[in-house]
Amino acid sequence: MSRRKAAAARWTRFTLAALLTLNGLWWYWYRFRALGVRLPQGLPFELCDISLWLAIYSLLFLRQRPFELAYYWGLGAAMAVLTPDLLGPLRSASSVNFFLRHGGTIVAVLYLICSNQLRPSPRSWRLAFFRLNLYAVLVACFDFFFGTNYLYLRNKPASASLLNAMGQWPIYILGADLLALIIFLAMAMPFRESKVHATGSQASKHGSEASNDANYPQDQS
Repeated sequence: MSRRKAAAARWTRFTLAALLTLNGLWWYWYRFRALGVRLPQGLPFELCDISLWLAIYSLLFLRQRPFELAYYWGLGAAMAVLTPDLLGPLRSASSVNFFLRHGGTIVAVLYLICSNQLRPSPRSWRLAFFRLNLYAVLVACFDFFFGTNYLYLRNKPASASLLNAMGQWPIYILGADLLALIIFLAMAMPFRESKVHATGSQASKHGSEASNDANYPQDQS
């Protein structure tokens, strides 16, 4: 990458990170000051909150593991955009911020992939799925002790969502986990193919080297 392209990529990453950070911080201020949310409610424990900050971290530092979690958790949770759990009317400040936060996370992750700055490794879905379940266990413990409903582990969202088609508690949690696994596997497919192509190219290279060695005249002495 040339210096000019590298500088442009850095400027784009930092600009996206700054916009997402301001958006996220405004949302926390709005929840606690304007909506009157009180602790332990309103903490950034939802998957979309975690994905937002993972995406920001990836934009700033180009770290592989946080980016892979942002990819699977952020894009995998994109269904929230299709079935949003809004706190107010569609044109309210909270609803606009909802779509900006979720859409911004998606844009950030896709930008890093399309610009070839970061890409998920072929088997990264396994670690993402394992950490998702581990995180869900920790949040479930928090929900149990403090009476919260982060990740909708105690109750379904009030608005319509795919969880409504997955049965009652706790069956819908298992259904959501299975759906996450299927989505993660589908999201990993493009990067599995790239690994196969890379392996094929490497094998072709070794074959070419072996052919050159065979055609090279041997020392007769």
